[in-house]
Formats: sequence, C-alpha cells, structure tokens
Amino acid sequence: MLDSLEIALARQPIFDRADRLVAYELLYRDSARATAAVGADSTRMSSDTITRTLLGIGLARVTGGRRAYINVDRPMLLDGSIHVLDPQQVVIELLESVTCDDETLPACEALVAAGYTLALDDYVHDPANEPLLRLARIVKIDVLGRADDELRAALAQVRPFDVCCLAERVETAAARARCATLGFELFQGYFHARPELLAGREVPVQQGNLIRLMNVLRDAETSDAQVEEIFRGDITLAYKLLRIVNSAGSGRAGVESIGHAIRLLGRATLHRWLGLLLVSSFATATGVRAELVTGAMLRARFCELLAEAAGRRREGGALFMAGLFSMLDALMRVPMSEVVSRLELTTELREALLAREGPYGAALRVAEAYEIGAWDTVSSGAESLGVSLDLLPVLYVEALSWAQERASEAASAEPAERGAAA
Repeated sequence: MLDSLEIALARQPIFDRADRLVAYELLYRDSARATAAVGADSTRMSSDTITRTLLGIGLARVTGGRRAYINVDRPMLLDGSIHVLDPQQVVIELLESVTCDDETLPACEALVAAGYTLALDDYVHDPANEPLLRLARIVKIDVLGRADDELRAALAQVRPFDVCCLAERVETAAARARCATLGFELFQGYFHARPELLAGREVPVQQGNLIRLMNVLRDAETSDAQVEEIFRGDITLAYKLLRIVNSAGSGRAGVESIGHAIRLLGRATLHRWLGLLLVSSFATATGVRAELVTGAMLRARFCELLAEAAGRRREGGALFMAGLFSMLDALMRVPMSEVVSRLELTTELREALLAREGPYGAALRVAEAYEIGAWDTVSSGAESLGVSLDLLPVLYVEALSWAQERASEAASAEPAERGAAA
C-alpha cells in the first residue's frame, strides 16, 4: 500500500457494443489541498501532479491492464509532461474547454505523432474545432436527456471524420439499447448499476442455497451439523468451501470433512466468504456484469477500510457486508426491498441498504460518492466519519487491488468449479 497519494483517484468503466470492458475513464482531484467547497475548475490538476501520481501507483494497478482515459485541459495539454505516460496505456481526453488555436493544435499534432489516441470530451460540433476533430479517433457525446433526432444530428456531424462515437452518461439499460440502435460504438455511465428490475424474478438455485446458508449461519440456534447438511446437498458449494479454507490459510493441517472445514473457518469468516460467493455468482461472460461484481467487492473493502480508519474496527465486518450487498439489486435485477426481505439482516444493515441511513449509511455514502467523483460529498462525508481526506485515495487503491485479486481468483477457479459440479 502506498503511504500517500497526491490526488484522489477513481474510475468509471467504458464498454463496447458487445458489453466488453475496454477502458476506464479516470476521475481525479487534488487530495492534499482539497477543501469542503470545491468548484469544477479546482478539480483539474497540473499534468505534472497527475503523471507523477499515476506513475507512482502504476496504471495497470488502477485499470487492470485496460486503457485509461486521462482528462486534459488546456494548461495540461501545453505543459507537455503528459508525454511521460505510455501511449499504449492511455487515451488523452481533451476537455470541452480546449478549443483549437495556434498553441493547442500543434500540441495535439505532437501527441498524435508520438502515438497517443485523442478523444474529444462532451463534444458539440463547431467548424472552428474541425482541425482537432480530424486528429481525434474518439468523440464523446453526452446523451442524457437528449432526443433521438438530436443525437442523430450530432452523429451525422462527426461521422465524416471517421471517428468512434462514445455515448456518455448512459444511465439505464434502455438508454444503452437506444444508443446502440442509433450507432454509438462505446458506452459509459451507470446503466450497469441501474438495470431494468424484473418483478417476481426467481433466484437461481445456486444463489438460493447461498442465501439459505447465510441466513442459517446468523441463527445462533442452528448447529454446525445443520450447516454441514446444506453443504452436503450441494457438491459445488462443498467444493467452494474447501477452496475458501485454503484461501483463508486455515487448512494447512489437512481438512478431514465438511464439518472440520466449517470449524476451521468459524461462522463469521464463513459468512463473509459466502457473501463474496453470492455476489460473484451473478457474474456472466459480459463485461458489464463482471465489472458490477468487481465494483461490489471494491465498495465492500473500501467501506471496511473506512471503518478501520474511523476507529470503528469492530464494525468493519458489517460495513463490508453493507458495501458488498449494496449492488445486489442490480445483480439480482429486483428492488433492494426484495433483496433485503430475502436476507436475514440486522436493522442497521437494512437501514444502510434501503435508505443509506443509520450507523453504516455514512460510510456507504462516502464510498458511492468517491466512485463517481462527487468530491464535495466525499469531503463532507469524510469529515463526518472523522477520516482524513488525504487518506481516502490510499484506502481506495488498496481496496481496488484487493477487489481485482478476488475477481481474478474467481475467474481462474470457474473452470475447475464447473468440473467439480459435473
């Protein structure tokens, strides 16, 4: 873990027409010099600060090997230090405030000559900016609240320049489908976290058993033998239990039975791992679903780390679950009220999941605000928790690394688990 970071850094995924994850836009702001009242302009850092921070963290650590869209304003563009970043790892996203003139055009030409990909952010066509449009390979168009005819006209204006069109602020599954029909090639926004909910949707058998197990584990009157019986009736879950024991480092002396594995782990640890299994079980081959699962794990670990930083270590496990389950409505495609009704949760967890209220609600609000770069909310929320704002970027990167490791473990285990179930 890094001891300090100069900027707060978050990310937002970008998908292609096949719902494959292709890149992340990086969202950032000054951490060390931040205040509770931050205007839009003060979120822009010097190119030198950003490049030194990104090089220190390592882009691959933030993006998992995908390309990173880096926001660049006029001073950053003319500064030139952005050239230290690998052109194969980044896309230079020129903010809408960058206009074509005698300084910006040569700077962009130099970037393209060096192998960088240019994207134009929040693009509104202006003939004066056509020289930049000819250099760009990606054009981002804000689609929120815009009618189909307006979007068709915007696409028609840029299509002659042979650019890839990215729809940004895509907030629902329906909006994503509409943009695909109109001809957009890339999609960015929170449609993956706000899907169309299906009333009365049945939970698949595997998820049903996991929920049943988690509820049984919370019941102090349930014996270990009753817990073991549920595992004995599901060979896939039994196999995963053994993998959990190995991952937890508890099985060095050898696991004699399912009951032995349960005792080695303990109920609290087992409940936590079952929660992770429940969330990861909803991942599919599409990048959207897999990214949502990784996002849930990231939020869970971030909430847990926030509890520790706030001196509330004993609440870390509960905050982990609050973060982890906060995306179950999107994964299960049912309202959160229905999710909560299926899980035997404490009153505090219910308050956090349903209304972002109660003792766990504040940390969950901070985590969600950080993910979307709502820095004003992050600042005030960190203050209410008693956590230093400077510490949040460090916690976020640590949580991100942890989530990526868990997602990688789940992906590598999937073929073996299918074999065990067969």
